[in-house]
Amino acid sequence: MDRLSRSVAVPAAVAAALFALLAPLGALPAAAHAIVLESVPARDAVLERAPERVILRFNSKIEKRLTRVTISARHGTPSPVSIASDDPGGDQQPDRLVVPLRPLPPGGYVLRYKVLSADGHITEGALRFTVTGSR
Repeated sequence: MDRLSRSVAVPAAVAAALFALLAPLGALPAAAHAIVLESVPARDAVLERAPERVILRFNSKIEKRLTRVTISARHGTPSPVSIASDDPGGDQQPDRLVVPLRPLPPGGYVLRYKVLSADGHITEGALRFTVTGSR
């Protein structure tokens, strides 16, 4: 290999090695979004009684003061709902949203949320559930 070939081949090999080492790190920012790990009630639950509250547990801390939550009948107009500031049951943790609900008549419901995770990523989602009886 002559001097010119080596001067091109060595930097190319170093660049390829660095790319191979750092490429998996490119996937990390996408994983930083807040993801719902658990909800009560569960997604698409069919409930005999209306829940008194909804709990969403995320994979990261949530900036609650910037969170927005609405609830609506399946095809109704969304109504804003508040997030509990203090939950006597101990469910109010940095990675959880506790949403007290008004009494709900039987029917299908959609709880929509828009949260800001501590790392600055916005996540939007919906939790659907059906109530077959009353509270």
